[in-house]
Amino acid sequence: MSNGRDAAPDSVVRVVQEKGVMSATWPKGSEWRKWDLHIHSPGTKLNDQFKAGGGNVWDEYCRRLEESDVQVFGITDYFSADGYFRTLEEFGHRYEDSKKLLLPNIEFRTGDVVNRAQEEVNVHLVFNPFQPDYKRRITSFLQSLKTNKTVGEGREVRASELSEPREFEEATTTRAFIHAALVDVYGKQVSLTDHLLIITAANNDGIRPERGTKRKEVITDELDKFSNGFFGGAQNVQWYLRTDRYENKEEHSGQKPTLSGSDAHSLPDLDERLGKTVVKDDEVLLAPTWIKANPTFEGLKQILYEPGSRVHIGPTPPLYHDEARVIRSITLTRSNGWFDDAEIPLNPGLVSIIGQKGSGKSALVELMAYAAGSWQTPEPGSFLRRAGNHIKGLTIRLSWADGTTTTHSIGDAQSDDQRVRYLSQKFVERLCAGDQIGSELIREIEAVIYEYTDPTERLNASDFEELRASRTEGIRSSRDALQEDMARLIREECTLRANREKLPEKKARIKALQGEEAGLVNQMPKPATAEEKKVQEELQKKRAALTEAQRQVAGYKQQLQKIEDIKTRVTGFKGQMTRFYSDIGTLLREAGIPEVEWGAYQPSFSKDTEAPLTRKKTELEKAVSAKEGTAENPVDGTIRSLEKQIKALTERESTDKARQQRIRTIQTRIAAIQAEVKKLSDEIAQIEGPEKERRTKCREERLEAYGAYFENLKLEQKALEELYKPVKKKLTASGDTGKDKDLEFSIRWDADIGKWLERGGALFDQRKTNPFGTMKELSDAARELFLPVWMSGDSEAIKTAFEGFLEQFSKMPPRDYLRADVTVQDVLEWLYEVGHVHLNYGLKYNGYELETLSPGTKGIVLLILYLGMDIADTRPLIVDQPDENLDNESIYDLLRVYFQRAKERRQIVLISHNPNLVVNADSEQVIIAMCGRQENGLPHITYQMGALEDCTPEGAGIRQRACRILEGGDVAFQRRESRYSIGRTIIENAGGGGV
Repeated sequence: MSNGRDAAPDSVVRVVQEKGVMSATWPKGSEWRKWDLHIHSPGTKLNDQFKAGGGNVWDEYCRRLEESDVQVFGITDYFSADGYFRTLEEFGHRYEDSKKLLLPNIEFRTGDVVNRAQEEVNVHLVFNPFQPDYKRRITSFLQSLKTNKTVGEGREVRASELSEPREFEEATTTRAFIHAALVDVYGKQVSLTDHLLIITAANNDGIRPERGTKRKEVITDELDKFSNGFFGGAQNVQWYLRTDRYENKEEHSGQKPTLSGSDAHSLPDLDERLGKTVVKDDEVLLAPTWIKANPTFEGLKQILYEPGSRVHIGPTPPLYHDEARVIRSITLTRSNGWFDDAEIPLNPGLVSIIGQKGSGKSALVELMAYAAGSWQTPEPGSFLRRAGNHIKGLTIRLSWADGTTTTHSIGDAQSDDQRVRYLSQKFVERLCAGDQIGSELIREIEAVIYEYTDPTERLNASDFEELRASRTEGIRSSRDALQEDMARLIREECTLRANREKLPEKKARIKALQGEEAGLVNQMPKPATAEEKKVQEELQKKRAALTEAQRQVAGYKQQLQKIEDIKTRVTGFKGQMTRFYSDIGTLLREAGIPEVEWGAYQPSFSKDTEAPLTRKKTELEKAVSAKEGTAENPVDGTIRSLEKQIKALTERESTDKARQQRIRTIQTRIAAIQAEVKKLSDEIAQIEGPEKERRTKCREERLEAYGAYFENLKLEQKALEELYKPVKKKLTASGDTGKDKDLEFSIRWDADIGKWLERGGALFDQRKTNPFGTMKELSDAARELFLPVWMSGDSEAIKTAFEGFLEQFSKMPPRDYLRADVTVQDVLEWLYEVGHVHLNYGLKYNGYELETLSPGTKGIVLLILYLGMDIADTRPLIVDQPDENLDNESIYDLLRVYFQRAKERRQIVLISHNPNLVVNADSEQVIIAMCGRQENGLPHITYQMGALEDCTPEGAGIRQRACRILEGGDVAFQRRESRYSIGRTIIENAGGGGV
């Protein structure tokens, strides 16, 4: 530089700046630090107010930098780097071992004017001092940069030629001049962001466009494209994260970072603004910039790749983790040489563990899970299963961010603390084993649903199972009653069917009895006299009358038994009502209904149930007594009167005792036949009349109950959908890529028709033809008819299909196709089974049920569930190689986004071989596992750790090693850059485009 002090000695530059080169300096990786990239120094070319501070201004200036909680400073000067080099020298001599980083920031006023105040827009170039020839390049750039300041006609003044304060005050340049000078210095094929970042002012001396003015909008967009980021405030952040900023909305405007700067020009400015939040009249005028990165230029570049998550403007950094649930470090001791006795610090964000196979990646996470009381894997190939006997006594100490510690030794019983969520290497495979969703996954889904349910909607239930029971108890009780109705109606119909099947037998019996009666009449001995004939006829009448009177009394007594049965059932039902009232009383109390109002819920018969029964009983008892007659002087027509009359008539019969006995036997039998014929006739009339109607009614009622069962199931589905609504809403919300819209939560109707057919197949005689032909044809017909409607949940369609299926069974007598020991009731009970149709819930991806997906796609879906839905669990999440069987595109497009979201609220420790997770999920810390051998042949495992931005000239930095270990690592880093169009070459930017 021609107009400033000589640059600081190389030794000072190295001491001050190369602190951040080695990853060992920052093993925790990317952490939030305060940065201020816009701060002026004593001697700044414009508005230098430092001289007014008195004393040794450089002592005071450097002391403020060193004592500030700001870690990185952008030392700014106008059209010059003199202020930076002087500060580097002064600060380096005073604080040789300082960990602060100083970056050169050259500020230019351009000729672009887009705001109402007619202020020229200022552009800043922040250079990378870690490049070995950066000083020469800065000098060459200023020597090449044209300004609009002229001295003498036609003479162009370069930035390096400006000298007087008035010249710096008047000088402006253009984007085209800046671009041309950069091409002169760096060439056309250089990735410019390796050397510098262009940061344009968005507020004071900034863009602040007047939208609606076409020309100014175009200039604003060109300035935007020209820039890597912007100096502004918190109010600018969201605007520059939008991708539709340009006037031409079809043109994608990549996300870009916003940074605040103190723009300090004096010692009082430093005292008031450096790292401070400035508030006036309740309005925040200035807040510090926090960058989550190592204090290096490579660290600064991270805000280009992740502008929404790596930079923040505010009084405090955006830390949302529960410190009691963040592992600050893990310390291993007494390992018998397997590990170094050392403390391994952990970042609170995403910690990725990488390494070759067998390098000790799983060893570290299993030890963490073991010490946290969460290692319960049955996998025989796990590290602790294989190495446990060799490392007995190894002590693991977890230090938590809240200051507490957890210590366990291998061989000791694990605690049941479950302080981390550990997903072992085979966890996803176990959950997705086979073609069905296992009970373990169901429990996981239910837990997620419960946590997503509004607390006010949980009905004070302690878990999802209890909540679901509360929501569906009434519905399920009603469904149970429908099943009981179907079973009762089947029994009733089968009884009626059995009666109907006895019709031919009953009619044949009547015919036989009538024939027997006719034969008996013919066998009756002829009376010897007219008197004997008269007695025989009278005896026949009296015996017939006696039989009828006995039948009537038996009928009365049968009714009396019915009355007793009714009384028993009424008493039982009243007991049920009492219990019901007791149960509902508990519910009424819980619902807050005053006890004085419970009477409305007291179940009771509306009228006296005992009186009608008592009246009828009395009436029947009187009828029995009247029909039986009194012992003395019985009324004519009663049983006792008829018995006396028969006895008297018998004594008047023939004196021929044999003849007399013969007549009595025939007459008695004829009377019995007549009574039985009347009874059978009444039964036939009942079967062919009321019972026939009742059989039809039973079938109709049973079919209605069958349809009502599925209507009830729809009610439960509706109730469950209300429970699952928050989950469905979350899963269908658009993410960064929109691809998570393909994931949905579903409540579906499942039918185990195979089990149902297997149960039915046992009823049929396989040697005979059934109503459908063969058993295979019956199964095919059932699958064709029932599966679509059972899975649809359409109760009317189910009912129609069932009627059609039943109709086939009416075409053949059951005895023609059933096994000998199987009854019609067995068949009906099978046909009306409903337990094999039930509601299930699960996940769909691209319209396919989870259990039908490939193992890799299942893994994606499940990880989305755990990462995106399980928001209530803030414990550290340890995931061992979730990328097994997953394709790169799915990882990049979908899982990457979920890991990025999840790490904002919980610490994640991830083992992965996939660079798209490690790099493009933006790991805050990368741990590289390495395994050597001890002299005894046993492993010795070591770990190197740091940030993705760690690079060394020797190629031993974290980024460089990650590229070698992870297949496709270089591509992943390039893809990360290309997401925001970063790293483009100078030649691609020709014509004023962005850099």
